[in-house]
Amino acid sequence: MNKIKFKNLSEGDIIEIDNNLWEVLELSHSHLGRGGANLRIKLKNIVNNTTLVKNFNPEDETILVEIIKKPLKFIYSKNDLYYFLDNENNKHQLDVEVLGSKVNFIKKDLDIQGLFKDNQLINIVLPIKVKYLVTESPPGIKGDSQKSNTKLVSIETGYKLSVPLFIEKGDYIIINTESGEYVERAK
Repeated sequence: MNKIKFKNLSEGDIIEIDNNLWEVLELSHSHLGRGGANLRIKLKNIVNNTTLVKNFNPEDETILVEIIKKPLKFIYSKNDLYYFLDNENNKHQLDVEVLGSKVNFIKKDLDIQGLFKDNQLINIVLPIKVKYLVTESPPGIKGDSQKSNTKLVSIETGYKLSVPLFIEKGDYIIINTESGEYVERAK
């Protein structure tokens, strides 16, 4: 168990607080007059992707957790479980609740980073921008200035999102997997 003082943390470190794993996103130090120093840390839960901002005493200690990233390939899903294969052909699984909104962007043969603690898959990291096939697209009606210049389409994973009117069924588009938004038409 690696103990570390909060003041020695860096962005990107993974720590354990109350049996949960958190990634340090932002750190800011403050000193309040005669009071002691304060460390404000923005954290993201590795398992369920929630974020929180919390104040800590810089001299207090926490546990620094070693997370190993390994490349994975998505192979299939069954019921609420998603199965992945690593480079040694070991099969790993994650529940849909752990994956959250990431399930909207997981497709076969997508290069994914697995986050492992003690050789156990705890979550995945998707590439930020990924190319997807548009499987459903209503016709875009130009000239209607009362409505926005976007329409709702479906991609190969079943996810629906707003895109510009010129996107048609069969087009490939780039989507930001963190925000779930259209980026551009793929070439």
